[in-house]
Amino acid sequence: MATNLSQSFDDSKSVVNAPASYEATLLPGSFSASAQSFSLSSLFSFLFIDHQRIMVLSRIRDIVLTPNFAPSSAISIINACAADLTPKRFSKLLQTPNIEGHTALYWAIVNKQREVLSAFAAFISECSPACSSELRLACPLASDHTSFTQLKLASIDAKGEALRRTLGCPPDEIEVHEASRVGESSDYQFAASFRIRMFQKRLRITHKLKHEFVAGGRIWWFCFDIGIKGKWRIVFGLSSPSMPVCPKASFWIEDNREPGRKLQHMKDSEFCETLVPDQ
Repeated sequence: MATNLSQSFDDSKSVVNAPASYEATLLPGSFSASAQSFSLSSLFSFLFIDHQRIMVLSRIRDIVLTPNFAPSSAISIINACAADLTPKRFSKLLQTPNIEGHTALYWAIVNKQREVLSAFAAFISECSPACSSELRLACPLASDHTSFTQLKLASIDAKGEALRRTLGCPPDEIEVHEASRVGESSDYQFAASFRIRMFQKRLRITHKLKHEFVAGGRIWWFCFDIGIKGKWRIVFGLSSPSMPVCPKASFWIEDNREPGRKLQHMKDSEFCETLVPDQ
């Protein structure tokens, strides 16, 4: 007997039920349950991270606000705090004004905690503009030129800095020595020493060499430049946000290539000066 194959394998007439589609096998609410589980997991993760941040901030706060906190203990605590957060989160925490309205770096400078400041700085690749501005306020309060230099807070002339690097010239050096102040009515006295390398070559190319330093509770700038008539000028003044003052200054210059040469000495009446902050 002949068999009709087309009829035997006709899906429309088959007695075997087709498997349910994928969508039909999903249980009602299973997708929303997975999403809810993921949401709770994210929430717990966020709360855990926030708890860690609060604990770290509390320990950092104790370090910078506690008088005479032992540097060795502080450094070990700082390292432990850094291990509790990602590098980015820890750096951001140190630069956020979350301790009495100021950053941890600010308090380390104001309270003269040099070792603590160095430990903080090791975890910061670059200070934010807002943090740098605040630290420029802190350094004069502590008359701390060392920290001012370490944190690279001085305003830098981009053109002059590029030339220095191109010439392979090492960075210039500035040392500040402050005399003890006797009584509130006495004047601040300080001496700032500048070692400027390749001085003549750089000045002839850029026509200006300017440096900033901290002394006497202020940020000062000191500048060599070539005037309109081609003469060298020496100018000094105050950088913002320093308050105006009327200084009495003397200036000595020595050429290291000729150690035996007599020093050139000028008093403040013999060169230009600016007594208000340079904007």
